[in-house]
Amino acid sequence: MQPRTLIAAAIYLGSYLPLSLILLAQDLDLEAVKRGLCPVGSMVTLSCTSPLKNPSWSLAAFAICLVGMAVTFVALRIVRTPQRVKVTESKHIPADLINYVIPYVVSFISLDFEQGTKLIGFAVFLLWIFWITYRSGQIVLNPVLAAFGWKLFEVKYAYPAGSGIFVGRMLSKVDIEPDRTYLQGHLQDVMVVRGEEGDASR
Repeated sequence: MQPRTLIAAAIYLGSYLPLSLILLAQDLDLEAVKRGLCPVGSMVTLSCTSPLKNPSWSLAAFAICLVGMAVTFVALRIVRTPQRVKVTESKHIPADLINYVIPYVVSFISLDFEQGTKLIGFAVFLLWIFWITYRSGQIVLNPVLAAFGWKLFEVKYAYPAGSGIFVGRMLSKVDIEPDRTYLQGHLQDVMVVRGEEGDASR
């Protein structure tokens, strides 16, 4: 995999951090929880029962998605925004939750870490959705980002040189308004904006 694809994969996995948390909760052994949490020493020596039925799988899935979410925030943070553009029209685009919600629905249809074949099938399903999302340039359109204040806008914009009007998508933590100039950079096919030109909070 090229580095760009690896970053895209991390961003995609990060978008399913809530799903990994749901699967982690579903992996809880309630009887073990009732007996109380293991002391740290007992966990190290494996002398008590884990509150999770399949801790290696459930914790690994959660850790991978958590790292993916961290990569997403780092990627958004380090994207350079050197290009000035003047927005002429803007429209907020609500997050597309249909494709995003499907894996959540699947997770509630008797998905269990102990059922190896179902896990393999679910992994293939997620891989296929990732590839379609990546090839269509929509990896950055992560609905989870909405919970952290990021919004997606469809905009018409022009460069200072006045080479015409273009249409694109902007991911921003500020409201994109017409007749204003913003500094933007690209992450895949989406423009990333942290603030209006001259805004000291960027």
